[in-house]
Amino acid sequence: MKLNKIISVIILILISTSSFAGGGWTKKKGKSYIKVAGWWVESNDFFSSSGENSTGTVDNGLFNVNIYAEYGFTDKLTAIAYIPFFSRSYQNKEIDQNGVVNQALPGGDLNSFGDSEIGVKYAIFQKGRFALAGSLILGLPLGNDGSDQTLALATGDGEFNQLLRADLGISLYNSDTTSLYGNVYVGYNNRTEDFSDEYRAGAELGAGFLKNKLWLVGKLDIIESTENGDKGTSNGGSASVFANNSEVVNLTAETAIYFTKKLGLNASASFPLSGQNVYDAPAYSAGIFLDIQ
Repeated sequence: MKLNKIISVIILILISTSSFAGGGWTKKKGKSYIKVAGWWVESNDFFSSSGENSTGTVDNGLFNVNIYAEYGFTDKLTAIAYIPFFSRSYQNKEIDQNGVVNQALPGGDLNSFGDSEIGVKYAIFQKGRFALAGSLILGLPLGNDGSDQTLALATGDGEFNQLLRADLGISLYNSDTTSLYGNVYVGYNNRTEDFSDEYRAGAELGAGFLKNKLWLVGKLDIIESTENGDKGTSNGGSASVFANNSEVVNLTAETAIYFTKKLGLNASASFPLSGQNVYDAPAYSAGIFLDIQ
């Protein structure tokens, strides 16, 4: 499978596993959380369609600048949105040992709006230390699927998907100075345009220190293909879009620091432990957030 097709799918995997935060808890009515961030990954290493570690001949990458937001319509109903308003897919040129550019791989880039996500989260119950919530997340094909690109670069997959997800959050410890929480989730992603559906699951552990101004979070996310789609893993040629039947086990380390009661900085690094049709490389994110509690 060509690496530039594998690049396209990783943006959905790494971003969608980290975009929708909050776990089993919803926002209070009228409260909101807004983050503006940059996200980036580049590599020529990937997990093949058989799950083996493979290496391409050129570096490929994706970069985007995005907005993530949550808003509490009521104490039980929260609206969520993830919008990459600038997305750049690129391939570096291949240069041999003599410094000669391979004309078959001259490099290139594609800059456009990216595939976006909107959704709602509903609090099924919040009692004591436990919070259970259900979410419906819609994937909007607003990016460029690469069908008009010679290098098959893409910022979207061209399909409309619907993710149903359930989160169970547990407040393990909570005080004015220190907090500790956990969260587990399961989900099912229905994909259109002959893409295979996906099973999703994950766990999260977070701790707040220094009067809850500094947060450290660890996440484990799993995506498993149902292999029920008719679309091939690769379409071939310039008309190819995102890879089908992609899978990953992804580990993320994240930190957030509050400079005021509302304003802070957030940064994360994600590492795929195994998978198929995805990068074998870390992805990084950094941004600024406003948390109106």
